Amino acid sequence: MQSFRQQLSRLTWLVCISLALSVTTLAQSDAPVDSNAKAADAATSGQAPDAVMKKLTELVHAGKYAEAQQLTAGMLLVFPHDQRLIKAKALLDKAPAAAGAATATPGGNPSASKVSSTQSTTGTKGGQLTGMDKVEYNALIELARQAQQSTNLEQQNTSLRQFLIESNVFLQKHPDEMFFWQIRAASAISLDNPDAGYEAGQKLLSAGAADSSDTNLQQLLAQLKIKGWLDKQKVEVYKKYGWILGSWSVSWSTGNKPDEHGEGDKEVFLKSETGDVGGHYLPTNGHINPRPDFRGAILNSGEIRWEHYMATSDNDQETPGGLQFIVNDSPGKQRTPSGWQAPISYVLSDDKRTMTMEFRQQTANPKRDPNYILQHPVTLTFVKVSDAQTQ
Repeated sequence: MQSFRQQLSRLTWLVCISLALSVTTLAQSDAPVDSNAKAADAATSGQAPDAVMKKLTELVHAGKYAEAQQLTAGMLLVFPHDQRLIKAKALLDKAPAAAGAATATPGGNPSASKVSSTQSTTGTKGGQLTGMDKVEYNALIELARQAQQSTNLEQQNTSLRQFLIESNVFLQKHPDEMFFWQIRAASAISLDNPDAGYEAGQKLLSAGAADSSDTNLQQLLAQLKIKGWLDKQKVEVYKKYGWILGSWSVSWSTGNKPDEHGEGDKEVFLKSETGDVGGHYLPTNGHINPRPDFRGAILNSGEIRWEHYMATSDNDQETPGGLQFIVNDSPGKQRTPSGWQAPISYVLSDDKRTMTMEFRQQTANPKRDPNYILQHPVTLTFVKVSDAQTQ
């Protein structure tokens, strides 16, 4: 199950793709049928179609300022010199209802940057392509739309992965299609794909995105920066173990009938002094344990060999605290098993956002409880909540 923050983050990037696609469709549907006339009209007027301005006016009159702001930002990518759109954006940015409501979008108005002069616009480039190039362009648009429209996480991932694969081939022939580089960056963040994110980030930076005055484009770059995906060395570090660092919610169940526990509890994974990973228990009171109760040795292959510390008794002075699972405990009596214990099993999800570990329960009466322990292992489920390593 995805955490709320993960779902919100994913929704943000799907909305990004949705806005970009809706702008593309609107610009293309309002264009003249004749491609030569279309190019001439765009070059001559440089203005958004009247239908777009009518729609914008209707949104403002309806009080839908956030939607109007998003439509304006998207159309400025297509018509960066339209004074009507520029004025509308300035007014909408001051609107109280729209302030703080704008969603980070792949498109925007990079009017003060090199992006506006070098990138292909979403509404005109597709019309200039011919033959199979145009077919491939439209297929990529459809793939991104399928990802946006699907409510099934697996189907979303499939469409986004296919988009990354096929857009890579297309962009080898058309590397200046900045629209697709922006969608690739958003898709990479959603799929937690550092290589694709780094490549898209570098393309955007080389096009002048870092100097853009557009807040939406800057927010996209900021997300890549926070993940460390604008630096090749940090990308390699992230691929090895950076995905694990941060806060994870933790719940557990025992036996064949899950009895979920741990609501609100977290485990914060930090890089240790030895270069490995340490998991620190963070209970609902918000005070993180200074000593780790989980530790992960990072292998050359990038895999992690986990261990969890189980207190030898209730008087164990070495225990860092944290998660303990005990059957028929006897005060002061030795528990079995104890000390650092490897999990019975460990599974990491494909998107590296969910970890499942299975451990034996402890007991102070191993002769009496062996069958129960074997039949009732503890299954721990960790779900990534945040990259932040403080809470």
